[in-house]
Amino acid sequence: MTKSDSVDILLFLAQGFEDLEAASVIDVFGWTQYRDHIPDTKVITTGFHPTVTGRYGIKIAPDIQFNEIYPSDYKALVLPGGFHSHGFDEAYDPRIHELARNIHQNCGFIATMCVGVLPIADAGLLEGKKATTYPYSKNHDNFSRLKTNGVITQEENIVIDNRIISCKGPGSSLEVAFLLMECLMGSSVANEVKKYMVYK
Repeated sequence: MTKSDSVDILLFLAQGFEDLEAASVIDVFGWTQYRDHIPDTKVITTGFHPTVTGRYGIKIAPDIQFNEIYPSDYKALVLPGGFHSHGFDEAYDPRIHELARNIHQNCGFIATMCVGVLPIADAGLLEGKKATTYPYSKNHDNFSRLKTNGVITQEENIVIDNRIISCKGPGSSLEVAFLLMECLMGSSVANEVKKYMVYK
């Protein structure tokens, strides 16, 4: 793999997204720009609005409008979790289900964090597969929702099955980003980026 072999990742941001989960992916893959022998990875942000606001105040103007997406352009879809009280319900839009199916059917990976796995389960991509989700929601039984979609729920902090990564919460967001990097670019690249980020 060379610099010319760019890896494009689509990061969907719903209103009320968990700020750290989004920032972790942008930052980790941004470090691919600092070594000539590591392919650049572009994290392309998208959403349903001209500006998307995270739960704790980060505002992002998406790089691409949702209706301009060509799923075949992307090696992975990342869907951070978020807060339903601040607009995250829009992540359950059927257009997200279709996008996830298209990228996954094209041998792409899907990385979710926290409740970001729920739309992927609703899309039918985890039936009979293993996954985890956020366990402490006040008004939602996230594990029951996974089970309703035929998911084999797990207690581990991070789970990968059927090219779909899930985790329990924002504390695992860096690990999810590195795991996705390993899946897309190999363990040697992931380990080198960890080294230069001083991640242990």
